[in-house]
Amino acid sequence: MPEPSETGPTASIQKRIDAAKAEREPAAKQDQPVSQAHVAWRMVVDLVVGTGLGAAAGYGLDVLFGTMPLFLAALTLLGFAGGVNLMLRTARELTSKDGVEGADED
Repeated sequence: MPEPSETGPTASIQKRIDAAKAEREPAAKQDQPVSQAHVAWRMVVDLVVGTGLGAAAGYGLDVLFGTMPLFLAALTLLGFAGGVNLMLRTARELTSKDGVEGADED
C-alpha cells in the first residue's frame, strides 16, 4: 500500500483539521491571585455557618430532650469556636502561600 505523501490532498486536509482543533482548544487556565474581598467573605461565611449549624443542632437536641437552653448555648459556642478555627486555618493557608511566593522572588 503506498504511503500518503506530505503534499497530497490528505496533507492539506490534515492541516485544516489541526488548525480547527487548535481554534477550539480552550485557553490554558492561569492561577489568578485571590482578592482580599473573596478571602474576607469566605471567612465571614465560615464563621456564620459554623455558628448557625451549632445553634441549629443545639436547638434540635433541646427540643428532642426538653432541655431548652442547655444544648442550644453549648453547641452555639462550639459552632462559633469551630468557625473561628476555620478562619484561622484559612489565614494560615494564605500567609504560607504568600511566604512561599515571596521567597521565590528574591
